[in-house]
Amino acid sequence: MANVHEARVFLGSSEVVKEKSVEIKSPYDGEVVTVVSECGADDAKEAVAIAKEAFEACSKSPLSQRIAWLEDVVKYITQNKEEFAQSIAKEVAKPIAFARVEVDRCIETIKLSISAMIELNGETIHTDATNSGKKTLSFYQREPIGVISCITPFNFPLNLIAHKIAPALIAGNSVVLKPTPEAPLTAYKFIKIFIDSKYAIKDAISLIYGDVEVGSELVSNDIPAVVSFTGSVAVGKIITQNAGIKKVSLELGGNAATYIDSSADLDLSADRCAFGAFINSGQVCISLQRIYVHENIADKFANLLAKETNSLIVGDPYDINTFMGPLINEDAVSGAKKLG
Repeated sequence: MANVHEARVFLGSSEVVKEKSVEIKSPYDGEVVTVVSECGADDAKEAVAIAKEAFEACSKSPLSQRIAWLEDVVKYITQNKEEFAQSIAKEVAKPIAFARVEVDRCIETIKLSISAMIELNGETIHTDATNSGKKTLSFYQREPIGVISCITPFNFPLNLIAHKIAPALIAGNSVVLKPTPEAPLTAYKFIKIFIDSKYAIKDAISLIYGDVEVGSELVSNDIPAVVSFTGSVAVGKIITQNAGIKKVSLELGGNAATYIDSSADLDLSADRCAFGAFINSGQVCISLQRIYVHENIADKFANLLAKETNSLIVGDPYDINTFMGPLINEDAVSGAKKLG
């Protein structure tokens, strides 16, 4: 266990080691890759309370500081891409080629968040269009909303965190993040960059770990103004039932379909369908789940798809040629067997 790293808690900007910890094992070879601090509902309560106090500083910070902050994070990740790619491969067994793509996408996400905030404007309203409003001028500007509870899944353990916290922070909000239990170290390394930056806003981000107990507190607690969740439809339903009066942003499971017409390039279609169905071992909300094929070319397409599927390399996630690694855990395997 010499190469095992510890994923610690951040209660605001303070790094905390909890008394209890849990070992996280690689889905590929069962080796322990991370030791993560064990959190409970009390940690979630403390984190959101800290975030509430930090929100005033976040909301009053100049945009120039927030831009510099996120640019500083981009700079660090760009210089340490392989470290993050290896972390993703170790914790969730995503093939290294696709883990590297995820790191690149994370960088793009942060850059796009900066650009979107710079271009985000309010509006003036022509209230003088009526006689009663001839002496008035109306306008609005966009303001940060408050504390954001962010809950992320395992299939994109870096980029989906960026999707949530980069827009929230650049807009002047404070954040409490509960990442997937399967990849705590990737989250820890990412959040540590934000907190260690010389442009960081004190206590703007908290990082806690856990599952139902912690997530339930982040959802039902009265302090957060927004719950942002990516995951299953079943959990999404529970969140909407328990969130109370706050904004809820959900990105849930998909039901993606593709239509193959008789005029289609069948070789290309089979190649892209195999890719879309099996990338990340099918553990993607937009993975291909249904294919409708014109009856005149159905048999030919089926044979081509089978050939493409059989050509996909399955195995070691650290091999650059591997297309598909293992499923995330035994529960996922059992579920796949039932579907099969």
